[in-house]
Amino acid sequence: MIHQMKPLSDEDSQILFHRRIFQSKEKCPEDLQAVSREILKKCGGVPLAIITIASLLVSNQRIKQKEEWLHVHSSMGRGVTEGGIAKDMKRILSLSYYDLPSHLKPCLLYLSMFPEDSEIKRDWLIWRWLSEGFIQCDKEETRLFEIGESYYNELLNRSLIQPSKINEEGTVITS
Repeated sequence: MIHQMKPLSDEDSQILFHRRIFQSKEKCPEDLQAVSREILKKCGGVPLAIITIASLLVSNQRIKQKEEWLHVHSSMGRGVTEGGIAKDMKRILSLSYYDLPSHLKPCLLYLSMFPEDSEIKRDWLIWRWLSEGFIQCDKEETRLFEIGESYYNELLNRSLIQPSKINEEGTVITS
């Protein structure tokens, strides 16, 4: 038996989108409301598309400017349509990848060598990134492992890494 998933309603899509970006469903600034609705139309009620685009619009706990929202909207093409949902989702997901800073791209691509849904220990992964030379620093006072932690957290904040175990302090142990 195949269960056909229905897209989220406009209201549920907006709640998901705004909670990811603003941590509240009502906090969207007035100047972003129109472009927010247009982006959500292109997401077609698909939660993965909504979360991916929302993560793209907020990085390092900073909400991007309206011009960047408009750029993302125009880059989405026609958005998710019923006929070509896989192709359209691929385009939306690639937007998220191409928006990554260059220092994070090899770290994300490195994860592709692991089987899907496998748990990866955070510290072990960061040490692997270090050994591969993905993490570099030009300041002597900064520790490379701390930079690796910031890379990991940025991928986590962009919803490109999914946490699986979290300790009592709220630190991700495995992804």
